[in-house]
Amino acid sequence: MRTTPILAAALLLLGLTSGVATGAPGAKIQLCGQLKGPYASYTGRFTGQKLTGSRWTVIATGVSCAKAMKAAPAILKWWAKARVGESSSGTLAGGYTCTKESDVHGRSGSAGCILSKGTSQTIQLYMMGRYTLAQLKRMFGG
Repeated sequence: MRTTPILAAALLLLGLTSGVATGAPGAKIQLCGQLKGPYASYTGRFTGQKLTGSRWTVIATGVSCAKAMKAAPAILKWWAKARVGESSSGTLAGGYTCTKESDVHGRSGSAGCILSKGTSQTIQLYMMGRYTLAQLKRMFGG
């Protein structure tokens, strides 16, 4: 897969530089799992690659994967109804504030969430098209 190194770098950068805080210094970024969610079509922020589909990848920083995966369906339900750029207000999945993030064309395929209670626990969801969790983990060596 020719775009593998570019996509891996993009995912790492997305996890480190998205619109929400990524957790305490040294917090481990975890690729938690994937689930089916709403359809999205957008351009990857760093790759410039168009991604389409409904396979969402859950990434957690400073929070367990179990908690992130449990929160993901509620976040995706909100995402499907939210406008691009809209933020929730600490009401999702036990107190997370999420933002429906935009690509350069005003479309979205991601949500960045931070626990509203003053912690640095984050959950990020990215629609990754055809990429499986196994492929993404191989890209990261995990």
